Amino acid sequence: MVIATRRMTIGAGPNEKAVEIRLYQPERADPKWVCRYEIDWPEGTIRSQAQGNDMIEAIHMALQKLGTEMYLSRYHHEGSLHWMPGWVGYNFPIPKNGRDLLVGDDQIYFGPDEK
Repeated sequence: MVIATRRMTIGAGPNEKAVEIRLYQPERADPKWVCRYEIDWPEGTIRSQAQGNDMIEAIHMALQKLGTEMYLSRYHHEGSLHWMPGWVGYNFPIPKNGRDLLVGDDQIYFGPDEK
């Protein structure tokens, strides 16, 4: 069952293309939990998953994988991937070792600790 969706866009104006992201309810996969997700890129849908020791960790790991997918995508590198007007970035967390990739608002909210 889909528990959350997000609409991203590639491009702008008449050439804008929608990219839908779907996050599924975690499922038990003894002894772990698995949280599946899908991204509808223009060239096709990718399906992946993350696992955790409980449902919350599985969701957290899936969100981090989604953030990593956004930042490593060719659309990010082209500067054509967007979430919503006024937000620079994608508002997905990413693992600490990838935080140097963050831009704009994502860098403010998810960036490295200042210690």
